[in-house]
Amino acid sequence: MKSADAGAILRFLNIYEHMEGGSITLALSGAADGPMRGQVDSSNFFIVNEPKLASIVSTTPTGDSRSLNEAVKGKIDTSRVKFERGFTEIDKGSGYLKLANGVLRGPRIGTTFQGTLYDQNNNMDMTGTFMPAYGLNRIFGELPLVGVLLGNGRDRGLIGVTYRLKGNANKPVLDINPLSVIAPGIFRSIFEYR
Repeated sequence: MKSADAGAILRFLNIYEHMEGGSITLALSGAADGPMRGQVDSSNFFIVNEPKLASIVSTTPTGDSRSLNEAVKGKIDTSRVKFERGFTEIDKGSGYLKLANGVLRGPRIGTTFQGTLYDQNNNMDMTGTFMPAYGLNRIFGELPLVGVLLGNGRDRGLIGVTYRLKGNANKPVLDINPLSVIAPGIFRSIFEYR
């Protein structure tokens, strides 16, 4: 399925409510009364008033005195964030939604993600890497050899912080690994939550 209004489609399918505009391609397969698996690929959209995104930016990690916003010396406005691309593999069944190999990239913010967005008990368990100033940050990922070591590939940046969202899907607990902020690219995976 393809649509020129990704946000409207995801709200209609009761998958995600904080997206506006954009184009989307959904490729899902499965039985009509069973789980559906596939990919979602979207471009040029906005994420609006997403509380989990605001929490990642403003939460002070354990053992640190600064939030990510303070650490990058900038005010990251999460009320309306433009993204150039969003992609994830999904597994959607009755009462649950699992995501894998997810990436959101835009000029100001980028993130990778995977895990359970919600399950039958309304619990969440998501992990990923958040990358501020993503447009500038990912330049390192585009450089040959340097990009592999420092940028950790095409969709990752030099500066990033690994995170975990776990607990009730409406109010998950955010854990940030402060050591991951200083670990460049490929070495950051050592600090990822498993």
